[in-house]
Amino acid sequence: MTGPFSSLLRIPSFNQVLLAVATGAIGTMFAGINLGLIFNDTHSAPFGLYIGIEQPKLVRTAPPPYIFFCPDVRWPSMKGQPNYRSPMRSCPDGFAPLIKPVVAWPGDTVETTARGLVVNGTLLPHTVPFERDSKGKAIHPYPYGTYRVQPGQLWAVSSFSPRSFDSRYFGPVPLRSVHSWIRPFWVEKTYHPETR
Repeated sequence: MTGPFSSLLRIPSFNQVLLAVATGAIGTMFAGINLGLIFNDTHSAPFGLYIGIEQPKLVRTAPPPYIFFCPDVRWPSMKGQPNYRSPMRSCPDGFAPLIKPVVAWPGDTVETTARGLVVNGTLLPHTVPFERDSKGKAIHPYPYGTYRVQPGQLWAVSSFSPRSFDSRYFGPVPLRSVHSWIRPFWVEKTYHPETR
């Protein structure tokens, strides 16, 4: 069909549909923040929606809570690491927060090794550190050794994704860096290896 109304009957292109979905997702994300919801679009933690919770007692619980936190490129342990975070200016260093589950609390013992992260004698799955990221950039594991988690610190590591950028590379997270405590609300169940 041709004429002045023909454009109204065209099927939207894939890019137009993708743009509409992305715009809707961003709008939902900002609306969700006001409702205590946070949208995670990376696969280092399960993809989907998380909901805010009150700060738990700083002791081990099952399932562990997640933290929405601000690492800082100025931390000594971040020096020389690739920066995967978007320049959203949500954090003091000008980049986006991260979402990770808490695996170690004050008083716990963490051992960093080439075979993975060991917490209180238990090796966590999918925590073998890499020397190169998925794009071939050098990435540096936190110095191997045994650490006692100090008051005011947490370790946050995703055993969901072997490619997660987390405490296996930058070590303990200062409690003051935590923006929100959250738990999964509506998330995927399995890791997709095509994502970093």
